Amino acid sequence: FVVCQAYMSDEEFVGENPLVAPEIRQSSTTMERETMSLIDFEDEIKEVKVEQLKKFLDAQPPIENGEAIIALWEKLYDDNMKSVIVETVIGESDDEENPVFPYEKLQAVIGDGSTSSLNKNWKWPRMWRRMDELERRGPAYRDGEDLNFNQPNKNEGIVPMRILIAGGGPVGMRMGIELALGGHSVTQVEKRREKKVGDEWETLGFTNRINRPHMWPFVRNDLGKLNGKDFLQQKVQYPVFTEPDTSSIGIDELQCLLLKNALLLGVDFRLGVGYKESSVKLDRETMKPTWNCTLSYDAQAAAYFGATEGDNVEEYDVLIGCDGPRSTVRDMNTKYLGNVEKRKFMDCIGIVANVQKVKRKRLRELGFEHGQEPNDMNRTKMIFKEYFKKLNEEADADLEGIIYYKASFHNYTILTPKRANLVKHGLSGKVYHHTVARAALDGDSRATEKQKLKDYCARILKVAGVPLDEELSNGGFVAAPNDVMAFDFAECWNTKKSMSFCLGDPNWSTSEMGPYPGRKPHPLVALAGDSLLEPFWPMGLGLKRGWHAIFDTCWAVDNIYNPDVTAKIAKKEEEGVSWDEHFEILTEQIDKNFTYCTRLDATEELGKGEYDEKGDVFLQLKKKDRDAEKPTFEVEIDPWTRYKTLNNERNTEWKYGVSAEERQQWVHPVVSRILERTKLYDRQSRGKKVDDFTYIGKKLVAVAGKKVAAIPVAAKASAGGGGAANAPAKAFAKARAPGRKAKPVKKALPNIEDKVVHKPQIEEVRRKSTIKRLSIADGAILKSMGGAPATEKKSLPFPVKRGPGIGAFKLPQKEESHTHEMAYVPPPAESGHQEQADAMWKRMNGTAMSPAQQAELDHVQNMIAALTKSISAYKIAEKDLMMGKA
Repeated sequence: FVVCQAYMSDEEFVGENPLVAPEIRQSSTTMERETMSLIDFEDEIKEVKVEQLKKFLDAQPPIENGEAIIALWEKLYDDNMKSVIVETVIGESDDEENPVFPYEKLQAVIGDGSTSSLNKNWKWPRMWRRMDELERRGPAYRDGEDLNFNQPNKNEGIVPMRILIAGGGPVGMRMGIELALGGHSVTQVEKRREKKVGDEWETLGFTNRINRPHMWPFVRNDLGKLNGKDFLQQKVQYPVFTEPDTSSIGIDELQCLLLKNALLLGVDFRLGVGYKESSVKLDRETMKPTWNCTLSYDAQAAAYFGATEGDNVEEYDVLIGCDGPRSTVRDMNTKYLGNVEKRKFMDCIGIVANVQKVKRKRLRELGFEHGQEPNDMNRTKMIFKEYFKKLNEEADADLEGIIYYKASFHNYTILTPKRANLVKHGLSGKVYHHTVARAALDGDSRATEKQKLKDYCARILKVAGVPLDEELSNGGFVAAPNDVMAFDFAECWNTKKSMSFCLGDPNWSTSEMGPYPGRKPHPLVALAGDSLLEPFWPMGLGLKRGWHAIFDTCWAVDNIYNPDVTAKIAKKEEEGVSWDEHFEILTEQIDKNFTYCTRLDATEELGKGEYDEKGDVFLQLKKKDRDAEKPTFEVEIDPWTRYKTLNNERNTEWKYGVSAEERQQWVHPVVSRILERTKLYDRQSRGKKVDDFTYIGKKLVAVAGKKVAAIPVAAKASAGGGGAANAPAKAFAKARAPGRKAKPVKKALPNIEDKVVHKPQIEEVRRKSTIKRLSIADGAILKSMGGAPATEKKSLPFPVKRGPGIGAFKLPQKEESHTHEMAYVPPPAESGHQEQADAMWKRMNGTAMSPAQQAELDHVQNMIAALTKSISAYKIAEKDLMMGKA
């Protein structure tokens, strides 16, 4: 009955509809007995999942940490939820052939959270809508979905790859999110699991840091689109997203926000798993390299992920190190990335001091007017000379700078004293970094200096005007080990290269073409975040450079097999580029991007985090809509939109290479997306307030192998996540991480509702009929030929056209719907004429089919016969509608 559903909606097709053949109505009665009622489904599963989602979203630091969030997620997204099947514009979802994101499965089950005993959660529709607004690209993009806002796929040339990210910090999590939105299969490993022995910490978890990096406007905007205002509790999100003076966010808060997004978008986050080493595995036939990565699983992780406790070797296409300044990925791959470069900067130590919040009454007693904390400050000796002179005179502190950031549960300060000044106050001037502080090692010579370091900080903070109540526990500082730490700013370091790869011609066949003549291939390895560039805390460069590195890496991964982008760079769009040219151009551009990232060569709009009022975006928007407000600036993957040098190049080409008429007609992609989004939301809200709307996502088909009751067809037309298709759709073909077998998902029968009679929607019937007919034809051809799915190919998961000469690299254009008759199928290139003739004869006579395939074919042909009987009735209905008789 899967065939029938594609031709028309359930309500149109079955039940008492006289246009439907009797044998089809009879079979629907049998299937109805297997259908689970929506009421039963809500009682058994929905209410449980609603409560679990609430707990997952409400989990916040400092009460809950990353480990608690992961534990809640494992309960929420269990086997039942993983088995959920929803309706997309190209048919039912399938984890292999047509996957959807986890949040889309959850939304289909949970909706707005309202059940027979629970009221609607007003934030959830807004949350689902924001998730929909995250821009898909490559294989994650489906033609015809409402969430595309009638915008084209920004990168059709993406080849989905299996990616391993080492490290669970903010940069690694944001990297995983962006790669997942590009259709890649992302596994992220983090070894730091929290352990306590009694009341004492043995090891701290990966989200136990409470330091507060500088929040740049474009980073704030980026977190806002990731549901920052809803995923962070009000006490945390209000100052971060509302207060203009707030310029920081807690590392723990940031990690937990990104972790929730990563899990909802399908990133396979593996806690208790650490990266140890990697080696290159080379397919001698195709010369395609992959990484054999040795990962160490602790007992808990091994049990959950079905691995062996200890070392496991897993295969990936891309390796990305986001594992901090003492990066194992970097140290194990110096052959490709080079050694760390160091240079002297200044003879200063950076001291981080986290102090407890002080109540308003006590603030007045300490001399703070109106009992209010001072605003954030970032001061340097060069500019605030009198201020630092006072610090020197009253606290005997020779500082180069001071930073103070307010937070919701504590306040954060960075002091940068001269090393000689520390020695003067009885401190050794040695580094007391996170490794020592967080391990809390008894007997360590540096650990014994902690009290002296706190006394030194207390004198400075009191003179500097930072609230510190020494009558509180731990002298007014937060609990160890996050109270005080020291870092060496005498040296700054960075790696020579941000990433490295050497890939062979994707068309290569050793058996046909002989030994590969090029350099020995190795897969892509990249670094980002603190493993790539040391963050200079006094200038708050960590997140700024880290975010650029995220998008630079994603751009490289997306385009590693995409010759269109390199042809555009080389201005060879028409003739295309060879594989060797593609490799050289891409490598050169990656190196340029790294230079721009290091130099912070950002565009003015990105630096301010807002569009220029005299720029194309705002001027075009005002021209289209006089009442339009200035849109929120959103950072993009494309480096030509982020880096000033590249942006200027593009503007120059635009100014002199495009006619005045073309410039007049051109609409900026940002403007086009905003206008189309506004149109869609206006239709959905129907004149109501902005936040007063009914979000309708993808239609639920089945869960845990059980079919749910049908949802009215009218709901699908305005679906926020997967509305009616306007164009032929393309499947979201996503690569699978190696070593993980997919859990079998029982395919549900189509929805059948035979109690409602609807008149046929002619265009919808035609559209679905065409799509399903082609998919059935393709599937039948593939099965009868004994072919393997594209994802099982050893090189690229799609054909690559070969141009003249070895090494030509040109991807094919989109294939037309169906250009060959089913009677003839182009045979495999390696088969001979006799094999081809035998295969064609067997297909013509049906002898190549197994009994199961023959039964399926008989079923399909019966359905075709039944539909043929009904076609005349539909023609009459069509005529009646057009003549106005209906």
